[in-house]
Amino acid sequence: MTAAPKRWLLAALYRITRSQMVWLRWLLIRGFMFFYAIDLSDAATGDLRAYSDFNAFFTRALGTGRRPPGPAPDLLSPVDGTLVSFGQAHDSDVVSVKGQAFSWTGLGSRASPTPGLFDPDAVFFNFYLAPHDYHRVHMPSAGRLVHAEWIPGRFRSVNPSRVARRPDTLAQNERVLLTFATECGPLQLILIAARLVGGIETPWCPARLSWQDTGPAFQEALARGIGRSFGRGDEIGRFNYGSSVIVLAPGSIWQPTRDLGKVRVGETCARPRT
Repeated sequence: MTAAPKRWLLAALYRITRSQMVWLRWLLIRGFMFFYAIDLSDAATGDLRAYSDFNAFFTRALGTGRRPPGPAPDLLSPVDGTLVSFGQAHDSDVVSVKGQAFSWTGLGSRASPTPGLFDPDAVFFNFYLAPHDYHRVHMPSAGRLVHAEWIPGRFRSVNPSRVARRPDTLAQNERVLLTFATECGPLQLILIAARLVGGIETPWCPARLSWQDTGPAFQEALARGIGRSFGRGDEIGRFNYGSSVIVLAPGSIWQPTRDLGKVRVGETCARPRT
């Protein structure tokens, strides 16, 4: 459980970011837009009056056709953000950022199918979403959900400079693991929470209220998605604030094709080796 002072802080932030008081909603959205130079040209609507509260604005949808997917069967970027690291993920460690390493198996749990799933090696992609980025997560490839798991943890910043100083941050923050069966083998998305409410939600499971003891109920709701199929590019989750996403796939199947730096939903990140 989160310590009491933090519970009250998270609860207050939750209520503020979802307040429909006109002056507060306007102040938060306008201030956020000014501070982060938000561009709404790709959003489904640029009319600020359409957003009932700050969180609705923060998790805004894209306009139709704004992120056309790369050619099939390429593995696509699931997010708008920054690809901070990628490469071969071994059982021992993963190079994260600036030469720092952390255990990729430590991102899962004993119940997770991750260990052994991608033998002999996996290829990983580590994406960072800055506050100004689009905060919905999409499927890199079509697949059926075979495992869904919530892992409790902290709500530390996942800014790359912070992770460089504390490589264990990604393995200590709260996260959701979604494992899929696809035509090109297994695929896993690890959604990692960050500061403030840290709310991770999926199309079938509302975000966990992290200041309440709702872990078992959240895990039960998350598991209801097992067996569902999702198309290439379908929305699979969203972050209510701050985030990183790690994609794991068999290294024997996928060959990374892009450099580090800014990426957008639907851009090719890897192609089949054969």
